[in-house]
Amino acid sequence: MPFTLFSATGCMRCEIVKSYMTDHAMVYDEHNIKTKGKDAFNLFYRKNRPDIFRGKDGMEFPILFTGEKIIQGVGEILAFLKAGDRLNTFIKRSDLSHGWINGLTVPANNACMDDDFLEILRYLKDHGLLIQLATDGRNAHLLETIIKENLIHRLIFYLRGPAELYKFLTGATLDKEELRHSLSLVEKSPEYHIILSIACLERSNGEPGYITPEEAARAAALVEHATGNKKHPFFIKGVIPPPEWDIAPLPSAAFFKYRTACRPHMVLAEILK
Repeated sequence: MPFTLFSATGCMRCEIVKSYMTDHAMVYDEHNIKTKGKDAFNLFYRKNRPDIFRGKDGMEFPILFTGEKIIQGVGEILAFLKAGDRLNTFIKRSDLSHGWINGLTVPANNACMDDDFLEILRYLKDHGLLIQLATDGRNAHLLETIIKENLIHRLIFYLRGPAELYKFLTGATLDKEELRHSLSLVEKSPEYHIILSIACLERSNGEPGYITPEEAARAAALVEHATGNKKHPFFIKGVIPPPEWDIAPLPSAAFFKYRTACRPHMVLAEILK
């Protein structure tokens, strides 16, 4: 059975999906909600309303229906068409508009996944979208390839803390040199922000707690040493702990200590609310 694609006149993202499906010889039935497809979509929407996303700007198109599964948004649709569910962790719904797309995160080290991810980025850029990419420092080799190919327009670097804490913060170890390598690439992006997350972690003794101002300072120092620059757009952001940890969020006043600790290494450090 062919795919069903719900589109809208003047929708750039819809045109990208249609081009991708045509380029890859994928059969689909299109229903344009602005023309003859309006009634078909209204019927589909009534049957599947809980599964269709509506954002602050209204309903997001395109919407792809496989007969069993609904996929919504250009990034998620292209990821599904290319790799099924294998890119779900790394390509999610975008909340940007006006020609921008986000929800794209550098995947963990996996050569096959890297190739699929690169193909999606290339297609999105070649068809006119401005790409905001997120990374936390893992898979520096892939990030370097992405930047060398000029595939992105903005990089958001989510710095989790010093390298030695990544295992406790993310569940995966990260070699300090790889983190340093990733950080050394940020200035090669046309635009970038570095965001240091002040999150909870379970330490080696089993006790949960927030990363400390001293640990935040070590993370900021790593940025300075990796780049040779103290003047990056550097932001400190609190992360609400999971409910099962029974730890209160940090009060606003606590973040001033983190900012003070980071500023000897990142002189433009600010608190992101």
